Amino acid sequence: MAADPVLVNQQEILANQRSILENQTKLSKMLANQAAIVANQESILGNQAKLDKVLANQASLLANQETIRENQESILKNQQQILANQGKIMAD
Repeated sequence: MAADPVLVNQQEILANQRSILENQTKLSKMLANQAAIVANQESILGNQAKLDKVLANQASLLANQETIRENQESILKNQQQILANQGKIMAD
């Protein structure tokens, strides 16, 4: 006996509806993941801005350390000159 074409058609429709529901569930999960990704990207951008500031501050600190070292060298030279001058004064 041949299958009833209406019944076969209804079964195919039902199978297609199940497939559509599964795909909708997958799509919903994908959209939720995309929203989470966008939120993470915004957080990453914010953190990158903070990191850029930290790096700029570190560069500034390094530049200041070089200036401090140069000043310390100048002070040391001045102290040595003062000691040399004091030695000359004491010798006179």
